[in-house]
Amino acid sequence: MNELMKLFQNKWVRLVLIVLIVGATLVVFTKYLIDNPDIIGLIFSMHPAAIALLALAYVGTIVANAFVLSASLRMIGKRVGFVENVSLTGYSSVVNFFGPLQSGPGFRAAYLKQRHDVSLRKFLYATLVFYGFFAVINGLVILAALLARAPAGRVIPLAVSTLLIVVSASFLAYRFIPKLRDVTKNIKVTSLHFWAIGIGALALSLCTAAAYFVELLHVDVTITFLQTIVYAAAANLALFVSLTPGAIGFRESFLLLTQQLHQIPTDTVIAASIIDRAFYVLFLLALFLFLLAIGVRTKLRSSNRR
Repeated sequence: MNELMKLFQNKWVRLVLIVLIVGATLVVFTKYLIDNPDIIGLIFSMHPAAIALLALAYVGTIVANAFVLSASLRMIGKRVGFVENVSLTGYSSVVNFFGPLQSGPGFRAAYLKQRHDVSLRKFLYATLVFYGFFAVINGLVILAALLARAPAGRVIPLAVSTLLIVVSASFLAYRFIPKLRDVTKNIKVTSLHFWAIGIGALALSLCTAAAYFVELLHVDVTITFLQTIVYAAAANLALFVSLTPGAIGFRESFLLLTQQLHQIPTDTVIAASIIDRAFYVLFLLALFLFLLAIGVRTKLRSSNRR
């Protein structure tokens, strides 16, 4: 087991895995487009109102992430200006998608350390608080979907066994991982900023679900928002095990593995994923250009004042 962990820690092994997973996903998408050429027309036939709603939902994810970052910094006694906070969130979203692994949090931590002398250790535990809320919110959605699909006589045993597994895993992690104990002892659950992070995690989950709902509804008008919430929860949980930029391959796998829970057909999942990937890349590029323009304008104003 230790040898396997060391193997995955090797950067070249991770790079090969990333290339293989992304390549396999692109092959699947390409084959789907060849077998279903009408999907190209479907992508370009989105109504301007749907595009506007989709853009608004993704802007909502940026705002929610910025709110989480602000609450996280306040929880550890640091404050960053609103414009800088949103800009940092936007840049880190770009880095998180186009960069290796899930590199957005690392980019934020490095920037805050250099620019505002934010302790990496403190920022780590604030980030873990967010991840904890995000995992619990989306995990509860999946659990609720499991219980709703389970036979009547198995609901209580399933709920109890799930609770025991979660409690046992949490206890073992806390007991045998010293760094985790050091981090969690500094977390104050009575802090308003602590719960503000939870509110931000919930807002982020809802904005993500709203974006997916617009995409799914464009492909299949029979999809309900309740189905989309379960669909979004599965997609969000894929981020925790993803090696690839934007969770390419992992998110699609999670969505197909949980298909019995959200009851969305395979063709709809793939078509909506293609639409989402295409739109999100364009959205991030537009966001990056906007942030660059804002940055240049700010510098010009500063130079004029001098």
